[in-house]
Amino acid sequence: MQTMLISPGAELTAEQRSHQARAVSASHGQPLLPRPAPQRPGTRSPPGPPTADSGADLEQRGSGGGQGAVSCSGGFSGGIGGREAAGNQIRGNMSGKPVLHYPNSRGRMESVRWLLAAAGVEFEEKFLEKKEDLQKLQSDGSLLFQQVPMVEIDGMKLVQTRAILNYIAGKYNLYGKDVKERALIDMYVEGMADLYELIMMNVVQPADKKEEHLANALDKATNRYFPVFEKILNHGHDFLVGNKLSRADVSLLETILVVEERKPDALAKFPLLQSFKARISNTPNIKKFLQPGSQRKPPLQEKDIPSLMAIFH
Repeated sequence: MQTMLISPGAELTAEQRSHQARAVSASHGQPLLPRPAPQRPGTRSPPGPPTADSGADLEQRGSGGGQGAVSCSGGFSGGIGGREAAGNQIRGNMSGKPVLHYPNSRGRMESVRWLLAAAGVEFEEKFLEKKEDLQKLQSDGSLLFQQVPMVEIDGMKLVQTRAILNYIAGKYNLYGKDVKERALIDMYVEGMADLYELIMMNVVQPADKKEEHLANALDKATNRYFPVFEKILNHGHDFLVGNKLSRADVSLLETILVVEERKPDALAKFPLLQSFKARISNTPNIKKFLQPGSQRKPPLQEKDIPSLMAIFH
């Protein structure tokens, strides 16, 4: 597939916007395109470069399922046997630091970086810089559904973003004290994910629609989502759930900062969220992560899209 060069502010055709959406879905995980039709039993996919659907973590947040291509005969398209791929999921890094496999961009891996940092866990990153880096992981069975992000941790090769985040939150005691607190944490995190993805997808809007799209996203932030969390914080505690830091607090701070990148005064009408931001930002592990030179990634820019396309197409 020919890589499309993108000029900021240029008017894009429908086909070009489709290419952009695929590239950014690879970075942000937004399921913008339908999954391909399933294969009939006994058939195999012809060889060829991976698509965004097979290379990026595009699971629908509503269903939690991935969109990797799996043949009905039990083998992954491309010739990776199901048993071999599944077996490789328990042959990851047995000790030492977690290893994160993803491009050098935010996308769905950024929340994983945030959560590990909040837990005070050092991690390594192996960036996907070219198509062959992704193909190698796919061919050696490291990617259960042929998708990234993938994290090597505790002898496992974990894929599917929410599974990764749930494991980290549970392992490092950031997931509440009981099932009721966990339900609240999940509910808050899912709401923030809706807002986060809405903001992130502004980069691929047509030039004449960007301003309108961003205004709509910021309106939802200040009139739908932030009022909810301002009300929750009125309970008088320092944290969203219970009396200690949880995954929900980390996610809310990450989302606030993403919104403020586009609207610096987004919290002007929310004094409790202002206090929350200052308080959580100054916890030692998060304060370190927010310093220059950390593994936190900058916002995706239009100029970054061609390099992502080169990996996933």
